[in-house]
Amino acid sequence: MSDDSRRSELLDLAYPYALDALSDADRREVERLLDEADEPTAAEFRGTVRAVRETLASMTVIDAVPAPPNVEDALLRAIDEQSATVEVLSERRGRVRRVRWLAAAAALIVAIAVGAGVASYLGRPDDAGQVTAQQVITEPDTRNRVVEAANGATVSVFSSPGLAAAAVSFDDMPPPPPGKVYQVWLIPAGGQPYSAGVLDTVPTSDAPRVIRTGDAAQLALSVEPEGGSAQPTTDPVVAVPLG
Repeated sequence: MSDDSRRSELLDLAYPYALDALSDADRREVERLLDEADEPTAAEFRGTVRAVRETLASMTVIDAVPAPPNVEDALLRAIDEQSATVEVLSERRGRVRRVRWLAAAAALIVAIAVGAGVASYLGRPDDAGQVTAQQVITEPDTRNRVVEAANGATVSVFSSPGLAAAAVSFDDMPPPPPGKVYQVWLIPAGGQPYSAGVLDTVPTSDAPRVIRTGDAAQLALSVEPEGGSAQPTTDPVVAVPLG
């Protein structure tokens, strides 16, 4: 396989990889290709993975309308039927068709997940952009919690139920290990964590990060593989109640 073909294949697979839509064998093969890729290709792959995951995460904190059940059922049936007729990615024969189908399926999943909420989203102002850290901190209903993290750092969270937002900052937070990132999670009461984004830089008290909290009861931080994860893969470094 030529270098251009390897590059195209890897970039196509960024979408299903970001959605955790690959089998274990496929995922290992993608990670092998990523290890062998040149740095610009690897960076483009990681950037796509991060963008997909952060786009989906951002849609969870607006009032998105779920996709109609018949659409989801039809998509899942199509995936099951197609998966039964193709070989795994690590087997060379039929590889290109497999890659292209997976990329198309992943793009369709993103379109449904994001598009289902796009009507309500486009009809609203950019709330996240309008709410500033200063507004959160000075809101009358805001509560501030300062919690020590497992790595010795401290996290300060100003949370406002009325604004459904939090201003988050860290003190003495060490950089993540090589190849890892810090990822923020929001945890509803009795629900599953969902991503609030990967931290490209660690927010400080001089430059807090504003996070839309929705109905979350806790905010947590974990160390994840570069590009972020769909669900936490490690114990949280810190978890802070938002109530």
